[in-house]
Amino acid sequence: MTETKEIKTPSINTLVTGTDGGRQVLLVGLKTAYQDKPQYQRALKREFDTCHELEHPNILKYLEEKDVEGYGHCIVMEWEPARTLADYILEDHSEEEKKNIIRQVAEGLNFLHQNGQVHGALNPTTIFITTQGDRVKILNFRLRFADHLYEPMTTMKYRAPEAKDGTVTLDARTDVFSLGTIVKEMGLGSDYQNVVTGSCSFGRNDRYPDIDSFLEGFEHRRISRRSNVSESSAPASNKKAAILVSTIVALLIIAALVFFNRNSNGNDAEQANTEMADTTQKPHELAPAEAAQGSGETATPDNSTAAPQATPAPGAEQAYTGELEFMNNLVPQMHIDIDKIYAKGGDAAAIRKRVQVYYKGLRKALGNLNDNQFAAYDKAFAEYIQQKNAE
Repeated sequence: MTETKEIKTPSINTLVTGTDGGRQVLLVGLKTAYQDKPQYQRALKREFDTCHELEHPNILKYLEEKDVEGYGHCIVMEWEPARTLADYILEDHSEEEKKNIIRQVAEGLNFLHQNGQVHGALNPTTIFITTQGDRVKILNFRLRFADHLYEPMTTMKYRAPEAKDGTVTLDARTDVFSLGTIVKEMGLGSDYQNVVTGSCSFGRNDRYPDIDSFLEGFEHRRISRRSNVSESSAPASNKKAAILVSTIVALLIIAALVFFNRNSNGNDAEQANTEMADTTQKPHELAPAEAAQGSGETATPDNSTAAPQATPAPGAEQAYTGELEFMNNLVPQMHIDIDKIYAKGGDAAAIRKRVQVYYKGLRKALGNLNDNQFAAYDKAFAEYIQQKNAE
């Protein structure tokens, strides 16, 4: 090893960059005091066995494990000149540049989750940004500490509660917590407050269930700001109207599903009906996990309370006022996004799946709207899907 440079860390691990056989590498080993302890040697080997086959542009690739003079047994990883995200945050970067970093981190995490892994200890010191091109490289290695007293508070705050106490099995929501904390620390502003809230709740059932849902919220942050109108202050007539509109929406959604399922088998149709119909419940009645999977029961509208309203002619624009004014920005962007989904092509089942993922993510991104506002969103969404399927 030549041209070595140590990356300081309070953990029991040592991180050293250098040149080995003409290639730039990162060594991950153990500090001298821990090199002869079998439990830490075994942990090092487990990390290599678990991660060495993973390959993604936003994750540092494991190359090999070997004994290195002066550093003992090490994992050898790919490397190129980079600084930590902690250093990147201190630099002067635009909002778009920061957003690009978040997207890359999310892509890397999504890849880990799809391969059955959870990082569990993500923080700005385990994320590297290359000097050339600002490409994200995640250190997919859980640094270890002699005990919790040695782990600094500057990194502890990025760890989800369940990752600190070790009482439950970690899942994607653990990394969502860390990613949400990073969004907060990067100073992206109040537009992203709902994204932070949806990521960093103490209870993991209150967080985004996965990275895809996080990204939906992140990309739609401007329309996910909390409404200034509280549900409790709405007139009683508005609440009655919300119930009426919810019933109409249920009918519209069921009609839309007929188009969704026209090329699908009966079982698929039943599943889609279940998932979409359940979203007519109040927001507080749906936990995130249930919103992602469906509760297993199909809502049945009461046809005696209202008759379906006529759908506006294709291309007709509706001007929203009052508490629904946010729809004036939401609907055009929603149409653009749905158009892109259909433009990707594929069979009916594939399109239906993409639409369902988008619908759930956007609905969660809307935050704490009242019943009337959610009903307006559901109605506009269902009507446009009907229009797309009729084309």
